[in-house]
Amino acid sequence: MVVLTTLGGEICYEAVKFVVYIAAIVCACMIGGKLRKSSDAKKAAKAQEEDK
Repeated sequence: MVVLTTLGGEICYEAVKFVVYIAAIVCACMIGGKLRKSSDAKKAAKAQEEDK
C-alpha cells in the first residue's frame, strides 16, 4: 500500500512538473513573438524614415 501511495505522489509530481514546463514554454514563445513584432515595427519605421 505504501508503494501505491508513493507511486501516486510521484505521478502527480511529474504531471505538475510537466504542466509547469509547458506553461513556461508557451509564455516564452508568446513573449518572443511580442518582442519580434516590436523589433520588426522599429525596423520598418526606421526603413521608412530613411526612404524619405
